[in-house]
Amino acid sequence: MQQQTRPRPTDEQLKTSSLYLRIVLLLMLATLLASSLPLPWKAAAAAIALVTAVVSIVGLVKVVRAGLPGTFRITFVLGLIAAGFFLLTSLAQIVFWPVTADFEACTRAAVTQSAQEACTKDYSDRLMQYNNLFNPQD
Repeated sequence: MQQQTRPRPTDEQLKTSSLYLRIVLLLMLATLLASSLPLPWKAAAAAIALVTAVVSIVGLVKVVRAGLPGTFRITFVLGLIAAGFFLLTSLAQIVFWPVTADFEACTRAAVTQSAQEACTKDYSDRLMQYNNLFNPQD
């Protein structure tokens, strides 16, 4: 009985997978930086996160087909999860654009800690009004 083993990955496959990994990490950094920008630019985080998810999926497929070590697979899966998180967060801020824009303007103008807390409280209250709109508590 012959034992079948998977062929070792070539240097080209390792280089390609490493390139995809670096691209995913750079896109994750770009997503993180874009999500901290003020609102018109914050929408770019959603687009970058979507690109990150696509590159993560392509990289994961390449790694699985090449039979590369599990660390590559885990990294691409974590990149996909993080991209999904940033995508959902960015989309939520885009959906609530007026509320988020008011919150950002309020926090930019807030000088004291109590003023920032008031901005945060107002932001939460306004978001809860949307929650009550979708889930009435009669």
